[in-house]
Amino acid sequence: MEIKVLTSDWKDYELIDSGDRLKFERFGDALVVRGEPKAWWSKAAPELWKNAYARYFDDERKTSRWVYYKETPAPVLDWNGVKFCAKFADGTKHLGVFPEQSPHWEFIRAAAKNFPRGRTPRLLNLFGYTGGATLAAAKAGYAATHVDASKPSVDWARKNQRESSLENAPIRWIVDDALKFAKREERRGARYDAIVLDPPSFGRGPKNELWKLEKALPELLEACSKILSDKPLFVLMTLYSIEASPIMAANILSQYFGARAGAKTECGELALKSSNGFDLPLSIYAKITFGNL
Repeated sequence: MEIKVLTSDWKDYELIDSGDRLKFERFGDALVVRGEPKAWWSKAAPELWKNAYARYFDDERKTSRWVYYKETPAPVLDWNGVKFCAKFADGTKHLGVFPEQSPHWEFIRAAAKNFPRGRTPRLLNLFGYTGGATLAAAKAGYAATHVDASKPSVDWARKNQRESSLENAPIRWIVDDALKFAKREERRGARYDAIVLDPPSFGRGPKNELWKLEKALPELLEACSKILSDKPLFVLMTLYSIEASPIMAANILSQYFGARAGAKTECGELALKSSNGFDLPLSIYAKITFGNL
């Protein structure tokens, strides 16, 4: 099975350098340093790192926090008209934007062109977080359903929706456990033409439900297989689990969706393209497409 590497490429984000388990990035005009356990190599351009505006420190002995060396307003990033309101918050190194996911947004946008004219494709985004895939889909003409167990994350995604001038786009925002929602949709007879999943390795639902990827994923994919339409576009899954591999992800998707007519499987890694050093792999993905995709 061929394993592809997809890299991000957009003007409002840049991976400047990485190494020593850190990464040096540009979000808009803000230059930041964050921890990155997958950057095992040495920095390629260490002299550039002194230009950082802020750094996130994750020290087990102290409170995880941002330290600012220069005034660092939270940037708003633009990806083809979709706006992302980044945010610096102590307790998390994430700014609410995952640039390595941008090849998936491109794919979602391109896939919409293969849907029959006169019909609106329905897309379900599970574990949607701050709405990157949801808003890219809405911008491309999908009717999107966004599900996340975190109300603050959904509120953040809705802020991105307003910033993107997509207030009138057909988006349903749902705060719920992904598995429970998928099972309810089956009972309601709901069907989706495309499904996007970005499940965490570990987490808790809105009612403190425990989620462990290796135990819960098969049941979730089975539930998703029952709400996929008769003539679907694709199923796309991203995994950030260290223990997972692209082939493993492709195998489990194939188990639940591969028997459908015209199913084609692809897997690989999502990476950030570096300006100065090595490209940085951050997650794996697998997808199954149907028909002419």
